[in-house]
Amino acid sequence: MIFSSIEYFIFFIAYFILFKILSAKWHLHLIIFGSLVFYSWWDLTLSWVPAVLCTTAFYGVIWIEKEIDKQNRIKRLALVILVLLLPLFYFKYNHFFYNEIIVPLTGSAFINLKVVLPLGISFITFTMISYVVDVYRGRFPIEKSLKDIFAYTLFFPQLIAGPILRPSELIPQLTRGSTKNLSSFGLGITIFTFGLVKKVFFSDSISSTVEQVYLNPFGLDPMTYWLAIWGFTVQIYCDFSGYTDMAIGSAIILGINLPLNFNKPYTAYNLQEFWQNWHITLSKWLRDYLYIPLGGAYCSKNRHFANILITMILGGLWHGANWTFIIWGVLHGVGIILVHLIKYSPFLSLIFSYIPRPLKWATTILFVMLTWVFFRSPDLSTAWIIISGAFAFPTSVGSDFLYANIFPLLIILIFAITHRFDSIVNIRLLYHKSNKIILGVFILAIWIISIAVSHGSSSQFIYFDF
Repeated sequence: MIFSSIEYFIFFIAYFILFKILSAKWHLHLIIFGSLVFYSWWDLTLSWVPAVLCTTAFYGVIWIEKEIDKQNRIKRLALVILVLLLPLFYFKYNHFFYNEIIVPLTGSAFINLKVVLPLGISFITFTMISYVVDVYRGRFPIEKSLKDIFAYTLFFPQLIAGPILRPSELIPQLTRGSTKNLSSFGLGITIFTFGLVKKVFFSDSISSTVEQVYLNPFGLDPMTYWLAIWGFTVQIYCDFSGYTDMAIGSAIILGINLPLNFNKPYTAYNLQEFWQNWHITLSKWLRDYLYIPLGGAYCSKNRHFANILITMILGGLWHGANWTFIIWGVLHGVGIILVHLIKYSPFLSLIFSYIPRPLKWATTILFVMLTWVFFRSPDLSTAWIIISGAFAFPTSVGSDFLYANIFPLLIILIFAITHRFDSIVNIRLLYHKSNKIILGVFILAIWIISIAVSHGSSSQFIYFDF
């Protein structure tokens, strides 16, 4: 059941009716029950995973808080976090670490340890760690009710792929009760519709063009490689930001505000700015729960750079158990370090200030596009074939290429023109200033066209694999 499917529309309508009928005291129960139905739609046998993680975090915090001695509290905190990470390691990383690290070091036999990955396990794990650490740091009061923790973790709009929420961002909204008036209904539908457009009209439409190249990358002309590189740059953004918009829209209809997760990241003028606007809740999570505890920038320059690199490598590994994700994290870590080197050096800062902003943007987006190749590739050899092939000769654009790829090229062009306007702020402004009847007709038309284009179904969101 994904946001762009008929099944989700039916589920949400039923949920919304119950939400309006039931009194506020039943809302948390509805969230838990409805979210378990939503989660179990994919695999009922794995619905125990979020339940176990919630229970571990709830009782783990109580166990930590009972300890007075500071050193013992730290040990208990570390143990609770370790227990929370164990399911993630088992389901996501055991195959990679054994066969890619243990086997080469020991000469042991290769074993297929891959298991079915529970949906959203990375996001759920990070959410639970946020709760445990924030309570330990005194930034959020300990919850007395396991029901509140379940509702916080399982709230279905953000359950599978975020945004990653701190307890202070969601629990108070859930426990004080959601609003039952319809003042936010239209805004929620509007934001959801823009996310639907990104998913169906952009991401799904260009996915086959990208897929063909990555499935069989051998012997293609340079422009075909570049089309796949451009295409995935559009696909990954429209897929994930589209999911986020639909999550935010669904939550707004239910009277809940979720944090911003994307803010026109492809308009960034350097890599640090890109990460401040791409997957914002993950970037902030890595900053607050990994980068700063490592020492952040309040240490020697070399240690600072090491902290950046460690954070980005683990951020890459979080996305998937593959060397491609590690290389992707290393490249972004090195790129961010270079940004800081320029800031540290008065001479380099002066030189950099004379570089035209369009050139800074072009360099940044080119770096992001090329590193996406590692993110998308199933292995390092595929990534190398595509990147090296993109810079091979000749690079002339023939009329046959343009004719054969006019549709994906048009999608990329439309995205490039409209991306700088793509923000929740602009959608809110459009909603409040537009004629509601005209907007309603437009939204209805979008939904009808989306159903027709997708034939009543839509491909799975990319980030569901993480």
